[in-house]
Amino acid sequence: MRIGDLELIGRIAPVMRPRSRIEGLLMRFVLMPSLLACAACTSQGSNASHTDTANLATAATGGMLGAEPKTSASARAARAIVVRYFNLIKQGDYRGAYLLWGNQGADTRGSVNDFKASFAPYSTYDAVAGEPTDIRVADRQQYVLVAAKLRVIGRKTGRISNRAGSVMLRRSADPKASSADQYAWRIWGVDLRESH
Repeated sequence: MRIGDLELIGRIAPVMRPRSRIEGLLMRFVLMPSLLACAACTSQGSNASHTDTANLATAATGGMLGAEPKTSASARAARAIVVRYFNLIKQGDYRGAYLLWGNQGADTRGSVNDFKASFAPYSTYDAVAGEPTDIRVADRQQYVLVAAKLRVIGRKTGRISNRAGSVMLRRSADPKASSADQYAWRIWGVDLRESH
């Protein structure tokens, strides 16, 4: 698997360039092997909140957020963002889904209109969030993958495609982050590949 092969929202994306050497190493040696090891997805549904008050309290008191198990409230909160993301897409709220990406949607490497247009080839886009991985920390950020399955039907061809992979999220682990929004989980990549 090459980073340049990542498929974002059902279309081939440009090469994902890490913002730092640490992020590049994380992508190569932590996230990608974790992606390959993702377990089978489970059905949607979660009672997890969108914020993790325990971690926010840790950051507010000056402590760096650390690694956490996949059963933690933080991992469940990340999964809840993915569930919300897929629900917004299903409802046609592409702007809302776009804003769940990092840097207010800029991590999609396109505009809201580009993002919306990436769904135009499909008459059906049914995605299900699975389970999160353990949370890892690198370069003053927390990273987590949430497994996902996707079924799309081509609008013109009627071709059914079943895909599987993960949604990649990150947030600041830095207690000196300038805003509470930096502690919110945000999407920075989606890798859903056709199942064989």
